[in-house]
Amino acid sequence: MTDSYDTSSGSVHEQATFWVTRLHSGDCTDQERRDFEVWLAQSEVHRVAHREVEAFWNGLSRIEPLAAPQLAAARAYLRETRQSRRALSKKRLAGILSVALITGFSPLGWSWLSTDIYRTAKGESAGIQLSDGSRIDLNTDTELSIQYTWTARSVKLERGEALFSVVHNPEKPFEVIAAGGRIQDIGTRFNIYRQADRVSVTVLEGEVSVTAKQNATAQNLIPGQQISYDSTGQTSAISYPDMTIATAWQKGQLVFKGQPLNRVLEQLGRYHDASLQVPDSRLQSLKVSGVFPTNNLGLALNTIAGALPIKVSQTATTTFVIAPAN
Repeated sequence: MTDSYDTSSGSVHEQATFWVTRLHSGDCTDQERRDFEVWLAQSEVHRVAHREVEAFWNGLSRIEPLAAPQLAAARAYLRETRQSRRALSKKRLAGILSVALITGFSPLGWSWLSTDIYRTAKGESAGIQLSDGSRIDLNTDTELSIQYTWTARSVKLERGEALFSVVHNPEKPFEVIAAGGRIQDIGTRFNIYRQADRVSVTVLEGEVSVTAKQNATAQNLIPGQQISYDSTGQTSAISYPDMTIATAWQKGQLVFKGQPLNRVLEQLGRYHDASLQVPDSRLQSLKVSGVFPTNNLGLALNTIAGALPIKVSQTATTTFVIAPAN
């Protein structure tokens, strides 16, 4: 192993910072490159840290107008290191990258650098593969932001629904913020549905911790359990939903078992830019059961009309009126 730095000590990101710095220094030796490959192959944690630090390094050019003095200082130190071929001390090493993005930067600047925003339109779904192997699947009309630092992973769900498949890492906790509540991963797959200021959390695998508001008592959920809360911190009792219903959206389906018609139409409306009107309030409580496609509104409405004493009229391109059959 290279004698310029003890890569068995320090945090994994300190080690990754050392290697990225050496590889970009211009005088990295063949032996150091071989040592780097050995270090990289030792664990997936090393590979993830290297990808993150490398992306961090590559992003420096994007902030040149905002951090010219800090970047100049970092580059000057690299030139000094190349010329003297001195060993990199841990203290000076840690400063190489951090000086460019931390010194002289406001929290707003850091947020801009490290936050990604994802949105889906009505009827659209999307999958996000994260650098640590985790995955987020977005349902219709969903918006969330992802903020990664070297010590934490945080997602803010602004609206909609998403399924989280998280690779657990106790050194880098994963959390989701929604309507003032906090959902923390304990190694799991879980579904979160935010409707206005109400949030429903369903656990498929593993375990999550749900805190409805700041300083509230956390509740742990295990597979098959669901809990809901609102923006005031009011929390429901833990329930045991039908998991096929909770995850049907991933198959492009909506599953209802004895749900009132107004609730069914509300859910169909999530997937289509259409107005579904029920002038006769007596129809709203009619019970609906069945499996309906999320991508074919006409088929879904006609199927419901075939099972209930109602008729569906399309009065405009995106307007449907549900009325009594007779």
